Amino acid sequence: MAISHQQSEAKKGYSMKRRIFGLALALASGVFAHQALADGGTLYFGISGEPSTLESTINAGTPARTIRLAIHRGLFNYGPDGKLSLELAEGYDVTPDALTYTFKLRGAKFHDGSPVTSADVKASIERMTAKDSKATYRNELGVIQSIETPDAKTVKLVLSKPFVPLVHYLALPESAIIPAAWIAEHGTDPNATPIGAGPFKFANWERGRELTVEKFDGYYKEGKPHLDDVHYVFYGDENTRVNALKSGDVDIIDYVPWKDAASIESSSDLQLASTTGPFMMLQFNTKFEPFSKPEVRQAISYAIDRATVINTAFNGRGTPLFGIAIPEGYMGYSKEKANFFKHDVAKAKELLAKAGYPDGFEARLLSTSQYGFHNNTAIAVQAELAKIGIKVKLDLPDWSGRIAKNNAGDYDFLVAGTAGDIADPDWLSNFFYGGQQLVRLNNSAYFNDTVINDLLDKGRVTLDAGEREKIYGEFVDRALEQSPFVYLMWRDQSFGLSKKVKGFTNIPGFLTFQSGITVEDVEVE
Repeated sequence: MAISHQQSEAKKGYSMKRRIFGLALALASGVFAHQALADGGTLYFGISGEPSTLESTINAGTPARTIRLAIHRGLFNYGPDGKLSLELAEGYDVTPDALTYTFKLRGAKFHDGSPVTSADVKASIERMTAKDSKATYRNELGVIQSIETPDAKTVKLVLSKPFVPLVHYLALPESAIIPAAWIAEHGTDPNATPIGAGPFKFANWERGRELTVEKFDGYYKEGKPHLDDVHYVFYGDENTRVNALKSGDVDIIDYVPWKDAASIESSSDLQLASTTGPFMMLQFNTKFEPFSKPEVRQAISYAIDRATVINTAFNGRGTPLFGIAIPEGYMGYSKEKANFFKHDVAKAKELLAKAGYPDGFEARLLSTSQYGFHNNTAIAVQAELAKIGIKVKLDLPDWSGRIAKNNAGDYDFLVAGTAGDIADPDWLSNFFYGGQQLVRLNNSAYFNDTVINDLLDKGRVTLDAGEREKIYGEFVDRALEQSPFVYLMWRDQSFGLSKKVKGFTNIPGFLTFQSGITVEDVEVE
């Protein structure tokens, strides 16, 4: 895409600012030699889109999350190692019946200078769980029956029933704690200036260009953040974003395109921070008769050569997936079950014949023309399924059209690229749970299996870790048998960075989309 005059001038402006800033540092030190790491400085972070909102309770996509993770903190968050990290809570206790959680708050402050108190926690959670709330995780946090505030630094959450993954949902960016006074004044205004308790405070939003945050001197972690400010620069076009990194206009970018990963990786000035958290899959409309039969869904899993998908859509960067997309180290993972399927065309044809479709059938595959890797995945699947007699017609609307058709169940099967939200196995509920809401973004339309529902219900309330492991083992067995999804591959998800950037972490597994939290650790040479 051609760069407009305004964009070109903006890029020159960033380059000039960066040269002046670097020169000033060199003059201040009296040398032009290698600069050691030191607190201070500016980070230019090229992100893949401008947020639609900074509303703290809404998951408005990775760019919005990346920025909000600089501004806000919750009782918990996920740390650079992908494990739960105590943040505004310095400790907590759970009663033996798992119905009452008592949190002790640390001596943290909000950006307006006010202390973080139990009243702020109560107001924040009640805002998320209100009946008219649009909060992304309202249903999950709805298990909180009441909130008690015995004193300014103590919060008690009383649950209606045990809910083991509670702290994981409280660790999500959408569970940030914000001032009760701010909620009272601005709670219904999605455009209000955000106030959080994170390492950086909101400074300025230049629409269409960049959003700036500045160091918060009152942050509760001693010695952090290291940077003076961070400029989140919006680059919706992936080629422009990569060029901005290569030219030095920005120090880091998200969503490195697979076609550019190798050149960044081999550069003497750049580095690639990569993980294999997200996955690509097919999900089925089980009202479409052939796909109502598990044997047909299994046949498709055997039919597709994962290497073809990886090479066609991802420049060879990815890992084949032949089981359920549970990362190694997560509860429910089994090395044996991770390779339940294999590429076996003869087996696929045998299963189709058993299901009553020896000559195949016709089906409509929903994907999108807007993202190359989605489009190319669909093309690869079309070619692979032709080998077992399934004639696939591609439906390729733009992204908003694709989402609308997904949510309406208007597809025979579709291509999806996604990840779990939390590191607890309850992430599986968002994909496999049936019931009243039988058409959801991550759910195979109209799939509803009572055995799977019961196992997911048990997994949420079972306190013993060993028993939970058994439950999710049974779940995986049943899920493989029913196969409402065909998992294709783990895809690489990468950030590109200047080698001058130290301390940024691409958090492993599903949590790659929350890596923006580690900007508090970043230093620039």
